[in-house]
Amino acid sequence: MGSKIPQPVAVAVCIDTRDGAGRRRLHGVAQYGQRNGWRMMLVRQSGRDAAQEVLGLRPHGIITYIAEGSLVEAALQMAVPLVDTARSDVDVESFVSLNNEEVGRLAAERLAGLGLRSFGYVGVRGKRVSVDRQACFARHLKPRGFVPAAFSQRIAEGESRIRPLIRWLESLPKPVGVLSFDDKLAERVLTACRWAGLSVPNSVAVLGIGNDDLVSKLTWPSLSSINVPAERMGFEAAEILDQMIHGKAIDEPKRWLAPSGVTMRGSTALLAVQDSVVESAARYVREHAGDAIGVGHVARAVGVSRRTLDRRFTEALGRSVHEELTTVRMQHACELLSEGLETVGAIAKACGFGSASSFSRAFHRHLGCWPIEYRNQFRG
Repeated sequence: MGSKIPQPVAVAVCIDTRDGAGRRRLHGVAQYGQRNGWRMMLVRQSGRDAAQEVLGLRPHGIITYIAEGSLVEAALQMAVPLVDTARSDVDVESFVSLNNEEVGRLAAERLAGLGLRSFGYVGVRGKRVSVDRQACFARHLKPRGFVPAAFSQRIAEGESRIRPLIRWLESLPKPVGVLSFDDKLAERVLTACRWAGLSVPNSVAVLGIGNDDLVSKLTWPSLSSINVPAERMGFEAAEILDQMIHGKAIDEPKRWLAPSGVTMRGSTALLAVQDSVVESAARYVREHAGDAIGVGHVARAVGVSRRTLDRRFTEALGRSVHEELTTVRMQHACELLSEGLETVGAIAKACGFGSASSFSRAFHRHLGCWPIEYRNQFRG
């Protein structure tokens, strides 16, 4: 990899575009490539067929999504850099992947926040990222006094050999919150629940990872999912590859990006508490968090005093009504900021704040950064 690289830079992009995660990564790569005049060559094969095609293209570098051994061998054979847009089971010099510690924290926080006391993780056997996510989820449930049950198969989607998953789901104490390795596996969990006659979310609350728009629209109920900054992963992977191609030093060749929040939909639309007043109050908060309301409004809506509501809410969920209102508002703010479509002022209004400045201060107190700083994490 000498310093003089013929122009334009030619890059082989080996990203499966059949799912949303791949398409969004490709979009991030394309953003960088277009800005820098790359000649991008999309490789649609997989495995050794992909490696043979890449060898024939003779690119200056390779970008992959879940690198395979044959592609790594091809990169070594041609003496060109390879950057992965995820962490795979094959060791590579550079990658941009999801921070699973943050995934585990968010999943534990959101599922436990529903009042659940039983948890499970469904993973892919033999995949180290799946094992890592399971461990992180368990680590963040442990301080709350919970240990999640675990299930894994080599099958990651579809309906074949689904009976073992059904039996495992039936064996869990209900109601249970289940985190799945990704959205495709979460769809399989929803299918298993339907076959077994298990109500979602009342018996099994299901949380995926990836927030694939297509999967969320095809499933019933709609799938809740942890948001992955896939476009940013693609963009940063392309940035790293460009530096490697030109022989520049890389400060962080292995990067872990935090998820950009959680989109809660029908598959987690429950609150597992016995206190009907607390359940009504939590529902009111979620439905009216975008309005200019305070704890007093919530208390009047459910017909009890503010002091009584706070006491019962804290006893049932371990947090105050004010904390619940702030959390719901900040969750919505994070989702809007990561999408990048609204101004900070518009987001402040949508989250029930009277001004952009009061929203920004509250956001900084809650997350430790300013809204613009948070948004910039997801911009290429």
